[in-house]
Amino acid sequence: MRRENKQIAVTKGRLWLVTLMAALLWVGAECASSAEDGGSNTAASGAATAQDSAPAEVDILAPARAALADGRPQKALELVEGARRAGADRVQVLLLKAAIFAQMRQVEKQRQMLQAAVALDDSLCLPRLILAAIEQRRGLWQQAEHYYKQAIAVNSSCRNAYVQLARLYEHYGQPMRALSTLRQAVENNPEDIALLQALGEAFKQRGMLQAAESVYGRILTQGDNQAQAQAYRHLGDIYGEVGQYKDAFDCYVEAEKLLGSSKVVAEEGYTKIFAAADDAVAAALNAGWQLFDAFVEAGPVAREDAYLTLEESLGKVEQIRQFLEQIQPPPSVQEAHSQRKLFYAVTREALITAQVYLDTGNASLLTAARERRAQADHERQRLPRVGADGEWVRTEDAD
Repeated sequence: MRRENKQIAVTKGRLWLVTLMAALLWVGAECASSAEDGGSNTAASGAATAQDSAPAEVDILAPARAALADGRPQKALELVEGARRAGADRVQVLLLKAAIFAQMRQVEKQRQMLQAAVALDDSLCLPRLILAAIEQRRGLWQQAEHYYKQAIAVNSSCRNAYVQLARLYEHYGQPMRALSTLRQAVENNPEDIALLQALGEAFKQRGMLQAAESVYGRILTQGDNQAQAQAYRHLGDIYGEVGQYKDAFDCYVEAEKLLGSSKVVAEEGYTKIFAAADDAVAAALNAGWQLFDAFVEAGPVAREDAYLTLEESLGKVEQIRQFLEQIQPPPSVQEAHSQRKLFYAVTREALITAQVYLDTGNASLLTAARERRAQADHERQRLPRVGADGEWVRTEDAD
């Protein structure tokens, strides 16, 4: 499995690198990128004005680019050398050579060309990202970090640089530096929805749910319908995790409204919420019953402690049961919803009967409490749960 994961990681790295290098095939795009990297549109408008009064310059690198696009890197290399001797821009020559060597899988030469290009032009962002990826593949994470930081310095709105740098830190066991990088990204680009999503996910993964909630709240005011729906789904996950099941379900419903009928978000939300709610009900029953059994078996547990634990467990179960009664489930889970009602109701009866036994000491109530407990366990086993494929399956069938 480790070999497979390693191979997948290498393949993904190559694909990303190839994608970046494809952008370099048309080196002129890097000039446009410079304007995008924080430069003004003055140069572009100036060039347009110059075009009106002077004939367009011939792009002497165009034949080399065309050969490379046709999959003839050796021919492209010959052409670019000819263009260099004819006076082609040195930086563009280096970048195009880097693209050629990438296609020829000569990574070291590719790296040398990119290093020479960034040494000549401080404004280049994309080549620094590629250099960072190369160094990362070589296992030189500090060199990769250096180039990612340079790319950010060149272009503070370069989303890819922040995200890749954060992933680098995560990979090398520095999660707080990863989080700090994403925070910096959002500070520099407060309206970038993708960066907000990345920061929210980072907070969520670290259990910093209040911070994640705040970030997703920002997306609800800034993002389009798709981004807002995704934010609602994340908020639903967060609220479900802390036991705010109604708030969680409401968020999933809002997501469904935003996405339209083509998405079954409410069903997914129901699945997530009640998978957690079922566990919470079962845990409450077990917690209350543990001290109850200890008291019944003449253990060291005081009657008051057993009673208070049952009372606390009953409160948790009742809160979840009342929420279950309030919602209108999606039609596809109606059967599971009815079975769940029975499970919660029997669990509630078991806890109440155990309390009454503690009040009265009536042996028949002890028998009834144990019967209700056994029935609750049985209903729990009959209850559908989510399988590995995301579909509902009965717990007893899955076992």
